[in-house]
Amino acid sequence: MDSIHGIRQLLLRYHSVIYTRDPEADLILMEEELSMLKEAGLLEPNDYYDCKIVLQAEKRRLKESNHE
Repeated sequence: MDSIHGIRQLLLRYHSVIYTRDPEADLILMEEELSMLKEAGLLEPNDYYDCKIVLQAEKRRLKESNHE
């Protein structure tokens, strides 16, 4: 997984659509959904950690853009 779009497509395969109009809330909800999929054994640990890296980078990008 190398983008937020890719994560959204992954979640869509599990019938999970996350869109709240709040980008930060979306990231938090995506993270929670990915954690549940990993705990349920539906998501490989490597895929989970790849997604976490993308989400963390996006959170940093949002913080930086909010401070400008």
